[in-house]
Amino acid sequence: MPELPDVERARKLLHQRCVGHKITRVCAIDDSIVFVGVGKADIEAQLLGRKVVGSGRRGKQFWLLLSGGLSLLMHFGMTGEVHIQGETLSHYRKIEVDVGETWPPQYTKLELEFDKMCVAYTDPRRLGRIRTFAGDASESPMVAKLGFDPVLDPPSPEDFARAVMRRKTPIKALLLNQEFSAGVGNWIADEVLFQSQIHPAHFANALSREQTDLILNQLKRVCVTAVEVNAESKLFPKTWLFHYRWAKGRGHTAQLPDGRKIEFVTVGGRTSAFVPEVQMLTPPPKTEDAPENRPKRRRK
Repeated sequence: MPELPDVERARKLLHQRCVGHKITRVCAIDDSIVFVGVGKADIEAQLLGRKVVGSGRRGKQFWLLLSGGLSLLMHFGMTGEVHIQGETLSHYRKIEVDVGETWPPQYTKLELEFDKMCVAYTDPRRLGRIRTFAGDASESPMVAKLGFDPVLDPPSPEDFARAVMRRKTPIKALLLNQEFSAGVGNWIADEVLFQSQIHPAHFANALSREQTDLILNQLKRVCVTAVEVNAESKLFPKTWLFHYRWAKGRGHTAQLPDGRKIEFVTVGGRTSAFVPEVQMLTPPPKTEDAPENRPKRRRK
């Protein structure tokens, strides 16, 4: 699934290529799942003739600002992507769309043509979403409900610690909650926790202040580093878990170069990679509802 660095790469690409240019042709596929609240004819009419004047992103939501105060708001889901005609994509995600010499690519949902360029939004599994919003998309309900963005507006250590320590949930599940930390996906959360030496199932309200500070620092570092190299995985630091986690299910034992094993556990409904040697699980905190905390009945 595309995470914050992938989405920022796409936003940056569209900003560089499209800002200042007018949309001269629009071709949308009639797909009521991908297009939310707007049909094929409507979105084609809304976008045609407008100039791209800016772009934005928060978490995994990104958008183009158009003349006349309209925003084209997009989310990749699991397999969404943007393509520029004649250009080859180059970053870590396995692309399920073969662009080749055929244009528009297979699975195109929306194609925008400018004076000398064409852009296509593709989505093989139809889990992405495309909307229009009258105004700046940063004020739309889909964006307003998101939590902090680790790149755009990370919280202070104090605010982060307070927010984490009051949550009775595994820290991995909390990091994946888009209303808490927008843009964090499975591999980013695992990388942050590996670098912080914290087990993904460790309960958030059992973390120390030192641990929450470490998690916040690593969250900012991992996201900023990946964004700075434009989500190009071969440029990620070689010390990252990212490079060695993908052997699961391929008949190989996942491990770090020094031989430490990578294991996998399901946390928050997602498969989580961790290194037991440095990410040890501590018992969850006792609560008032826990059986061992309940008063024992006196026998008559």
